[in-house]
Amino acid sequence: MTDHPGARVAALTLYPIKSTAGIEVDAITLDDRGATGDRRWLLVDPSGEAITARETPRLLTLTPQFATGDREGALALHAPQLPVCVVPVPDASAPQRDVVIWGDVVTALDAGDDVAAWCSDAIGRAARLVRLDDGAARPLKPKYAGPLPHANRRVAFTDGAPLMMLGLASIAHLEERLRAGGQSLHMDRRRFRANIWLEHTAPHEEDQWRRITIGRVDLGVGSLCIRCVLTTVDPDTQTAGVEPLREFAAYRRVPDGVAFGVNVTHAGAGTLRVGDVVQIHETRSP
Repeated sequence: MTDHPGARVAALTLYPIKSTAGIEVDAITLDDRGATGDRRWLLVDPSGEAITARETPRLLTLTPQFATGDREGALALHAPQLPVCVVPVPDASAPQRDVVIWGDVVTALDAGDDVAAWCSDAIGRAARLVRLDDGAARPLKPKYAGPLPHANRRVAFTDGAPLMMLGLASIAHLEERLRAGGQSLHMDRRRFRANIWLEHTAPHEEDQWRRITIGRVDLGVGSLCIRCVLTTVDPDTQTAGVEPLREFAAYRRVPDGVAFGVNVTHAGAGTLRVGDVVQIHETRSP
């Protein structure tokens, strides 16, 4: 085991509601699903299908805040030209719904009609807000666990992995390529929606890792993160262009699509903190 020379956690981000704005934090606590307070809430359409910013960019204007210190209680929701909406955690008497996310059917608790009306106004389409049921068991797929055991593991409303990790040097390299092609686009890291942001690494160095420790947390690096149209959406204006997907196609293409960042699974409970050192135990075979 060796410390990477200088590699550290530069920032940490949680996304309480999938596809809405993130919250920068100094530390994240990991439970059996992933980061506490991360993607435990979800907006769904009337049929129970997940709504994401891929098809509804106005989700990015919805800004949640934690109303309790443990990040597991109520949320305060903010959106342009709407009053603040405080959402308590649904109790056992709340309507239970089967919701669908990436083909998985997951049990969730409905936050109620008033919250649904507020969220519908905020994103411009019919929506209901649900919270993951504590007993729900959405399974972790093997590709996200890397070298770690995946049996009996579960995840929240993430795309599939408990965590996503990306080096800031990888974003800087993307911007260099865009500038070399005559474009001056700023690739705001909010486009890439990672939980763990790394500093003092080489561009895309995280792709080569297989088993690492950050602070005192052991992690397995699984599949590369396949990117979608959401990366082309400016988080401030909600307008879409063609970049960075067009540039990714030139240098980040893999059999499943274009990749940027890595999917990560934690071995067990623990805490990640800004400034934590990265230790590398195993890299991928050439």
